Amino acid sequence: MRALTKRSATPRDVLVQDLPKPEPGPGQVRVRTEACGLCGSDVHAWNHDTGYEWIRPPVVLGHEAVGYIEALGEGVDPAWLGKRVVPVAIDGCGVCDLCERGFRQICPRRTVLGLSFDGAAAESFVVPEVRLVEVDRHLPASTLALTEPLSVACRAVAHIENAAVGPTRVVVSGPGPIGTMAALVLAQRGHDVVLSGVGNDENVRLPLARALGLRTVIAGRDELPFIPTAWVDASGSTAALDAAIAAVLPGSPISVVGLFARTGPVDFNAVTRKEIRLQGSYGSTKVDYRAAADAMAADPAPWPQLVTEISLTDAASALERAAAGHDMKVVLVP
Repeated sequence: MRALTKRSATPRDVLVQDLPKPEPGPGQVRVRTEACGLCGSDVHAWNHDTGYEWIRPPVVLGHEAVGYIEALGEGVDPAWLGKRVVPVAIDGCGVCDLCERGFRQICPRRTVLGLSFDGAAAESFVVPEVRLVEVDRHLPASTLALTEPLSVACRAVAHIENAAVGPTRVVVSGPGPIGTMAALVLAQRGHDVVLSGVGNDENVRLPLARALGLRTVIAGRDELPFIPTAWVDASGSTAALDAAIAAVLPGSPISVVGLFARTGPVDFNAVTRKEIRLQGSYGSTKVDYRAAADAMAADPAPWPQLVTEISLTDAASALERAAAGHDMKVVLVP
C-alpha cells in the first residue's frame, strides 16, 4: 500500500512509498482510508521542528482521517466491521486519574496517531478499537476528514458555553482552521460572532470566512462591533490574548486553544480585577468528536469549502501547501 512516511530526523525527509498492509493486533482494527487531512503537527514533524524531536522515524504521518473498517483483530466487537469511522487522534492510557476524570487527551502517557505510531496518510491504517468514533455514511469523505480539527474547535467552544449564561457576543482571534471552525460552530449555535485576523489574513482566510457568512475584523485596524462577553483565542498570539483580556466584559470567559511560539507576561491584575475566567483548551475527546459530527450533520454546507483535495501520491507538494497556508485545510485522498 502507499503511505506518506517520515523516513528520518532530517528535515523534510518524507516519501510516499509502498509498505505492507498492516495487520490489526488484539483490540485493533484496520481502516481503509478515504481521506486524511494535514495539520500543523504534520508540518512540524515534516520539518523536524523543535518540540518534535521525540518522534522516532520511520513513521507514517497523518491523524485527521476517515475510512471504513475492513479487518478486525482478536477481541474486537464484530459489529465494527464495515462501519465508517474517524480515529481519535490523541488518547491516553485509560487507567490513570486524568483518564478516569475524562481528560484522556492530556494523559502523561498519551499517544498521537501518526506521530507516536503509524498514522493514516496511507491507503490503510491500524488503530485501537477504543479510539473509534462512528460517523455519517453520507457526507463527503474530505468533509469528514475535518472531524478531528472540528472536535478541537468544539471543545474550545464548549468551554465558553459552560462558563457563559445564554447567547454570547464572541470574538474568535485567529482565522486558521480551528478559529474559523470555532466561529462557524458558535454562529450555528446562535451566538453573535466576529472573527479577527491580521493584515496577511486578507489574502485567503478572511475572504473565505466572509464567503461562509462570518463577520470579520482586522485586529488593530477595525473596531469590534460589540463589547465581547466571551473570546476564543486560536491565534497563538500574545497580542491577541492581551487584546482579549482588555476587551471582554468583566466576568467573561476566554478559551485559549492556540499554542504559542513564545509566551509573554499575561496581565493577571486585569484577569483578577475583571474576574475573567481564563481557560486552556487542548486537543479533544470522544465527546468533542461527537459534537463535531453533529455540527457537520446539522449544516453540511460550509465545511466542504474549507477543503483542498490532493492525491496521496502528491503528498510532498501537499505538505508544501499546508506549510505555506495558501489553503484552509489540505486533505489527502488515496
